Amino acid sequence: MAWRKIGRIFRAEGQRDFMVSHASCPQAVQQDGDLYRIWFAPRDKQNRSYCAWLEIDITKPTEILRLAETPSVAPGALGAFDEQGAMFSWVMSHDGESRIYYTGWNIGDTVPFRNAIGMASASGPDGEFTPSAGPVLDRSAMDPYFVGNPCVLFAAGNWHLWYLSGTAWSPASDTAPARASYNLRHALSPDGVNWTPDSAPAVDYFHPGEMAIARPSVRYADGLFRMHYSWRGTGYGYRAGYAESADGSTWRRLDEGAGAQPSEEGWDSEMIAYPQVFEHSGQTYMLYCGNGFSAAGFRKRAVHLTLKTQGRAVPNSVAVTNKVKLFFRHTKNRCC
Repeated sequence: MAWRKIGRIFRAEGQRDFMVSHASCPQAVQQDGDLYRIWFAPRDKQNRSYCAWLEIDITKPTEILRLAETPSVAPGALGAFDEQGAMFSWVMSHDGESRIYYTGWNIGDTVPFRNAIGMASASGPDGEFTPSAGPVLDRSAMDPYFVGNPCVLFAAGNWHLWYLSGTAWSPASDTAPARASYNLRHALSPDGVNWTPDSAPAVDYFHPGEMAIARPSVRYADGLFRMHYSWRGTGYGYRAGYAESADGSTWRRLDEGAGAQPSEEGWDSEMIAYPQVFEHSGQTYMLYCGNGFSAAGFRKRAVHLTLKTQGRAVPNSVAVTNKVKLFFRHTKNRCC
């Protein structure tokens, strides 16, 4: 699967008080024709995440048509599961209702964080989103450490949830905080709110030294579930992963099919993080984040969200641009 870069989209640099830095977990949703809304998770000066969006014409991705004036979901109340951040992960619509599923952040003590999954609903994509009073999935006997990065689809007659699940913490040292390991799990629900996790992981560790698998992004067509995700290990940053499943629960890893690899140098030379793949007018597009967005990423550097395309040639108005990228800094004690 061959990809090529198209052009720059956006840089979060204080356009809003909740867009001081970052633009993680991008998801493109078609609004009408060539009009797309790209949802993402920016952060404020206190390093708290939000759910926000921008809009582009897919044939002119460097031109921002609209930028959210206010966040769709903001950090929660004092003591709530999302007090330190409401990190966008997935948006979907079903029977006229729009839902945002997000990672609620809580700062930890002996470990950097403990996260849960929240949901906010609205009467439509432009309606006011109302967060649930508490998480729709939290730590449990099945997921004892933390959960996050949800992806939700209503497909094949069922509500499906794929999510990141912590499997262990490595102890802190004199130079670094405790470090998390996590894989991907699957759950079913009768309503998209009350979830029953599978007993076994959906996508488990496979590569030598692998310790983290993050941000599932799933499509369903022709009886087949297709998942893009990120994986990383000790000594190397995120790589793009790909898997297939007939039922959404049991997956076969085909990471070589992801196609996108880190460059030899530059902004995405260390990692390919959080890919989301979608199709439009006979082309296949990918959004992903580059260097500095690893789970343990304590470095402060520019990170890029890049749009790539596969298939027929893109229009000249797109092809002649530079890189589609969202720049953001990564700060310590955040992961996933």
